[in-house]
Amino acid sequence: MLKLIYLAKRKPGFTVDDFVRRWRMHGARGIEQPLWRHALGYVQAEPIRPAPITGCSEELDAIACFMLDDAAFAQMSEEDLAGAAIMLEDERETFAAPITSTSLWVDEHRLEGAELGGNTAFLFFTEEEPARGVAERTRSATGLHRVTLNLKRDDGPLGPDANTLPYAAVVELSAVRIADLAAAVESDGDPLQSRAELTVVTREAVLWDRMPPRP
Repeated sequence: MLKLIYLAKRKPGFTVDDFVRRWRMHGARGIEQPLWRHALGYVQAEPIRPAPITGCSEELDAIACFMLDDAAFAQMSEEDLAGAAIMLEDERETFAAPITSTSLWVDEHRLEGAELGGNTAFLFFTEEEPARGVAERTRSATGLHRVTLNLKRDDGPLGPDANTLPYAAVVELSAVRIADLAAAVESDGDPLQSRAELTVVTREAVLWDRMPPRP
């Protein structure tokens, strides 16, 4: 499976609410493209404002996770290339910069559950080992229904230059209740966000889910 995580800011001129509506339209347009036949999952994670957990960023407007089967870029047809051009133009109408400038291709490791959706804290690390430690520490935390460790892959379908975010790993912690998520992240006086270079608390909108059966 291929997985892309991107961070984004809204195009100048959009209010937060207007941007979210435009972002949903962008996702719907992506689903219409021929390349979508390879899509396994697509989540738009909207940062919660004000941040409900101390020390988390409020500077971003969007995080997305896009999962594809391994054959997605093996044989790009003319229709696929045309669809990619359509989406690039649509990105210019939605975001402050193309998502190719704020992207990370990762290997996903599901440590606890795997259901998409809920309230999710994304913790971004510039080194892999601290991320592994946080993921292992939280995998049995009360109230979390998903703990995912994402590790940067330099052998992605578009090569190492496609990784334009300065991170080596991303941990996703998901819960139905914000209180449970906060308890896991704040972790009895040893806050996990102090170990990460960036932490964003989001509410996930699952636009597509055809993922393999969860363990």
